[in-house]
Amino acid sequence: MSSMYIHIPFCKQKCHYCNFFTTVSLKSKDRIVDSICKELRLKRNFLSSNKLSTLYFGGGTPSLLSNKDFDLIFAAIHKYYTIDDDTEITVEANPEDLNKDKLLHFKQLGINRLSIGTQSFNDEILHQLNRNHSGKEAINSIVLAKELGFNNLNIDLIYGVPGLTENCWEDTLNTFLSLDISHLSAYSLTLEPKTTLDFLIRNKRYPPLREKDSLVHWNYLLNFIKNNNYEQYEISNFCKNSSYSRHNTNYWKQKEYLGIGPAAHSFNLVSRQWNIAQIEKYIQDIDNNINFNGSELLTKNDAYNEFVMLGLRTKWGFSLKEVKKRFGDNGYNYCLTIISTDSFKKYLLDNTDKVILNEEGLKIADKLASELFIV
Repeated sequence: MSSMYIHIPFCKQKCHYCNFFTTVSLKSKDRIVDSICKELRLKRNFLSSNKLSTLYFGGGTPSLLSNKDFDLIFAAIHKYYTIDDDTEITVEANPEDLNKDKLLHFKQLGINRLSIGTQSFNDEILHQLNRNHSGKEAINSIVLAKELGFNNLNIDLIYGVPGLTENCWEDTLNTFLSLDISHLSAYSLTLEPKTTLDFLIRNKRYPPLREKDSLVHWNYLLNFIKNNNYEQYEISNFCKNSSYSRHNTNYWKQKEYLGIGPAAHSFNLVSRQWNIAQIEKYIQDIDNNINFNGSELLTKNDAYNEFVMLGLRTKWGFSLKEVKKRFGDNGYNYCLTIISTDSFKKYLLDNTDKVILNEEGLKIADKLASELFIV
């Protein structure tokens, strides 16, 4: 089950909270598209199977690419990889980029899932985050996508934003519900180093983030999700009718994936590789047939730690039998010792042969995962 991620590093403007590798200059767009097409050929033997279960365009803002850009990339994909009607093909898009022509072209290419970077339906909150669209534009883009047959939709929402009142958060979630969207990714606003948000807070030009506010929003979200028949299948991801993101689920279940584009990462179950996060150097590397700019071989402890951390984030948890199979008696005995303590057991679901966190456990999943780490 192979997955591919293609990183498109361009944005119209930088969101205050974003620490992803992006640029607001489009002058190198044509050269990046050309390099992506070359890289698809260069790395055609990386995956154990070139039949793709999922294909994901992330960024940045992939919806900034023209129809011609997408045509070139898809031509290269079809030349070296196999995608079919069962392949989940996702494009991240901003509301202001979505129009009838672009969406119909997406359909022609076989794109069958959109992840729309809504973040909020409130114009004041959107302005604070330095988003480039209004709440009305977000709603219109979702309605148009659905009218044109995109039923597998995700939107992103951010909570924990200073000034986001409980009433405003309730209104946001009610708007989401009224649009009948199958999938929601909801994230707490996080302060990342060297972002504009970090600069603004350090210089007292923006209020500090308060964990208390984030927790209030989180608890309201969990109740809202339960009351409206959505399923929390990963800490920050919710869906109805089992509309899981197959691409992200492959990450959480540690399936192999190939990353294409500047700053993209790849994983072949043994090691992790990455491209350089610099436009000109990435283009040079591809022209010089340099497969990856860096790599790391995962130790057994690294692999174990990642396995338990990712498993604990999901509704599926992880199997102790799988721990024993992959990490031997040492990993199995260590894990069993930790989860058997009363302080850990109270956060686990009962009556299951897997290690799955209950609702209270999911709130402190990172802490619980760290207790299971082998250092």
